Amino acid sequence: MTTSHGVIDEINLKIINILNKDSSLPFVEIAKQIGISDATVHIRVRRLIAAGIIKKFTISLDNNKLGYDHLAFMGINIEPGTADEVTNSLSSIEEVLEIHEMHGRFDLLLKIRAKDLEEMRDIVVNKIRKLPRIIETELMTALKTRKEDHMVPMDAAP
Repeated sequence: MTTSHGVIDEINLKIINILNKDSSLPFVEIAKQIGISDATVHIRVRRLIAAGIIKKFTISLDNNKLGYDHLAFMGINIEPGTADEVTNSLSSIEEVLEIHEMHGRFDLLLKIRAKDLEEMRDIVVNKIRKLPRIIETELMTALKTRKEDHMVPMDAAP
């Protein structure tokens, strides 16, 4: 598989897939699963980090169990040429989890999490809609999340 960062070989794909399932696994365990030395795993992971392919090691939380039951998506239309300015402002709002520049009905699409409807209202009315350069917003509340993955499965190179 060729990416903008060069060739990702089968061993790197295996390392990525294992770390995607459990980023806390020690390199020794990853090495055993793949059949290579832990030093090789260490070197390859460091190279993947240096190339920007692995951005960070993290945990996956159940937001609902932590009390963040309300998920919404917000479409925003902005003044032409202001995407960087608006995105910088939106990035400072902790409850805004994702910002995507779009082609279609909206200029930007946000993913927002809140504890309850009152908090969601506060985020939308007092934090987002008050920002300059925003022309129009539309909030779409998720009733139920049916699937939520964070990585496309990586297949072995052909």
